[in-house]
Amino acid sequence: MSKVKVAECLLVQVWKRQLVEKGRMVTGYGERLQVIYPGRENKDSGPDFIGAIISTADGVLLRGDVELHSRAGDWKSHGHNRDPSYNDVILQVVWDGDMAAELQSGKKVPTLSLRHCLKGSLDDVRYWTDLPMVPSDPCYNAGQRLGDSEMGRLLDEVGEERFRLKAGHFAEAMGRRLPSQVLFEGIMGALGYSKNKEFFEELARRLPLSVLEGFCLGKPPQEQVEVLKALLLGRAGLLVVGGDGELERIWSCLGDGEAMDSSLWRVFRVRPENHPARRLVGAAYLLARFMEAGLSERVLQLVGQARPGTSWLDSSFMVSAPEPCSGSECSLIGQGRAREIVINIILPFVLAWAEARSQEKLEEQVLALYQGYPKAGEYGITRDLAKLLLGPGASRLVNSARRQQGLVHLDKTFCRRRECARCPVARRLTSGLLAS
Repeated sequence: MSKVKVAECLLVQVWKRQLVEKGRMVTGYGERLQVIYPGRENKDSGPDFIGAIISTADGVLLRGDVELHSRAGDWKSHGHNRDPSYNDVILQVVWDGDMAAELQSGKKVPTLSLRHCLKGSLDDVRYWTDLPMVPSDPCYNAGQRLGDSEMGRLLDEVGEERFRLKAGHFAEAMGRRLPSQVLFEGIMGALGYSKNKEFFEELARRLPLSVLEGFCLGKPPQEQVEVLKALLLGRAGLLVVGGDGELERIWSCLGDGEAMDSSLWRVFRVRPENHPARRLVGAAYLLARFMEAGLSERVLQLVGQARPGTSWLDSSFMVSAPEPCSGSECSLIGQGRAREIVINIILPFVLAWAEARSQEKLEEQVLALYQGYPKAGEYGITRDLAKLLLGPGASRLVNSARRQQGLVHLDKTFCRRRECARCPVARRLTSGLLAS
């Protein structure tokens, strides 16, 4: 075994830049690999690279995550073998060692040692990783090559496509469940962000809206809030023992199902104001607000009353903390999250509802609202892709929710799958070259 110690941060750069000899990438199993896409670097908890695509010698495409370590034994010493967050790993990449990595699911994945396949010496690699990284993607700087007008039209088109796909998913779900329950699950998923989305949706299925409405029937608004908080936190397994005695009392009286395992909730690097328990309290206030009119009924009314070109709907889904607070603590559901709910849940849900009932005026209203809705806050996916495609002019061109959603659609449909040939950006670029 090599006595040379190589820091993991250097290995990250080697993998990201693919400073390796392609023909010498052989795993500890003796299997030759080819990297189609190294994945997207993950700055959060979990594997180091997300969504990699790797081809085996017999042409099989592996899609999943990649974890890097200095030594193969670090996989177990870091506890990844007990962590389900690493179950999508398809390859462990190390400086030295060939011991396979065992996932929490029981599956074993191969290990690739970079020591045997570096492109040049370690000194060469250290020098290269200090140099600026020039993107190799065919769509790099596409905005300048296509022009603002054409790029804007393209983003509008793919943003519209994503919106209609979302509406289609809601329509399909409403064919199996009540519209109000479908809407409830959608809102809950949005409150969970990407980290806890699936668990918020699971909670909404375990504790259906009709059940919550039954417990709240005939109660005044403030009592409804307390009942909803107790039921949501209790069933989620997030009701703190010895905390709020009144909530514990309500849960012990009304809770009739098994609570979720509290260890399921992902709270690593989650800011206090985004903690699942705090978001569930926000959900309680939000549901109580719509309880009298009915969730789906009130949402339909609000969308019908909204004026295109404004963000008026945001306020209907914002929740402020009732107790004395300061700064970000005052928001249980702030404007940023409320806007994400409107763009990703409310508007596509209402479009699906209107289309199923041939409500043409409402369809037109929803589309006008979406087309003129202000964009949400920037996050990793849209920020990175906008920088790649548009460079310094990104914020000026991506000036609406529709165009921002267009970036999300490009990333999820084409970029992550490395299907550049099918991507509308690459196709526009190609057609422009052919025309010239």
